[in-house]
Amino acid sequence: MVARCVLVFALFTAGTVGAHHSRSAFNLDSSIEVEGTLIELAWRNPHAFLVVESIDESGNTVEWTFEGHSIAGLMRNGWTRNTFDIGERVVVVARPNRDAERFFGLLSHVTRIDGETLYAFSRPPESALPSRRPVAPSIDFSGTWRPILDMRQTLVGGFEPPSDWPYTEKGLAEIAQFDINDDPGLDCEAYPMPRITRYPYNQRWEASGDGITITHEQAATVRNLNFEIGATLPSSHAPDKNGYSIARIEEDGTLVVTTTGFADTKWGSERGVSSSDQKIVVESYRLIEGGYGLALSYRITDPEYLRESVELSRNFRLISGYEFTDEPCDTLTARRHLQFD
Repeated sequence: MVARCVLVFALFTAGTVGAHHSRSAFNLDSSIEVEGTLIELAWRNPHAFLVVESIDESGNTVEWTFEGHSIAGLMRNGWTRNTFDIGERVVVVARPNRDAERFFGLLSHVTRIDGETLYAFSRPPESALPSRRPVAPSIDFSGTWRPILDMRQTLVGGFEPPSDWPYTEKGLAEIAQFDINDDPGLDCEAYPMPRITRYPYNQRWEASGDGITITHEQAATVRNLNFEIGATLPSSHAPDKNGYSIARIEEDGTLVVTTTGFADTKWGSERGVSSSDQKIVVESYRLIEGGYGLALSYRITDPEYLRESVELSRNFRLISGYEFTDEPCDTLTARRHLQFD
């Protein structure tokens, strides 16, 4: 029996976000405006940080820290490492911390003295980039695929173990001890399979006669989908967190990928939900919208942590003319938000 947990994602303007921690500490329905002098721009993954020195209403000097997008996300919105100069006068608009005593906000946009505005996560509709489609659609799954995300859900949701999964006693015991700060991502560890399929960054697919290679942006992960008809897990495969994937294309054009050969992995199935060497992941990919879209559904089976299989889904859109960023993840930056907890 399968417990179906379909994740619905809607396109929210131009941005995506990679998050290691919840933004529930921020009031996303409110905003603050801070004018001051830029004294730090930490251009590092998984999130850039800006620090602005300003003067409060009492004449005191205050240092505000603002958390921004990933480097890939900022660059998609027109930022570069050298966009701002230290000492530059700026006006920052951000979502404030719910604790007014914490001078820490979620960056929305920054305006320079010449009036130019740079957005962090997403542009307002009136300033959105024009829609573009690649010159040609994908016919063999090749191309660069961008996940379609609901920005608000990405910012505040999905930071606890799923509440509706059919856990075993072992699974229930683990989620009872859940602490978001135990996330391996805070140590810059790349997401394992199948969590990497939901990583909110682009994927580059390259098809050949032997299979498909998937490269994930901002993750040291390259997946190989092997076209091996009737094959089983090779005896030479050493169990790891990403397993070994065997793929086939069915008569209706659906790409079906079965992955086994996993190692026991902390939070290997979902945030807060570990996985065992018994885990099996079956993915189904379909080209949609005439080859300009990609629909994914997949099933996770792991009798050690789940009484039944669970199913999830996500859609992607084809993009062109995009170069991956290679800025590494920095562990100090990944944990920087903890000083404000």
